[in-house]
Amino acid sequence: MKRNNIFLAGVFALSLFVTGTAVSYGATDQEVCRESKKNFDAMVRNNGLLPGDEFNPYNYKEVANAATAMLANEKKRAPGDKNRTALIRLVSIHIENIEKAAKAADDGAVESAGHSLRFLTLSCKACHKVYETESQNRKMTPK
Repeated sequence: MKRNNIFLAGVFALSLFVTGTAVSYGATDQEVCRESKKNFDAMVRNNGLLPGDEFNPYNYKEVANAATAMLANEKKRAPGDKNRTALIRLVSIHIENIEKAAKAADDGAVESAGHSLRFLTLSCKACHKVYETESQNRKMTPK
């Protein structure tokens, strides 16, 4: 009976240790992308052509705040291989460009932020495509 209790206590302690180490590495990709999607949507809502458009006024402050929050959220992502690290770096660069343009609020800031937003969209699509391909390859891998 004592052996069973010690064994169960050991399994329980081991499971707590494994759970604690898994959580300490940071947020998963799904969590980071889910949080970033909210900020990305705020930037897309303000993707107007003219800053003074009466039907869709460009809100520099909202875009700058969304970019700042998205950049902070992106830093939670754990890098993997060199391709993944390069994609994370690309995403961060485009977010920084959007943040800089929105904070400056100068002439051409809307176009500059829109340009970086298009490249941010392409970088996100590339990362998601890699993730989908990897998950499909894992399913096809023989056990």
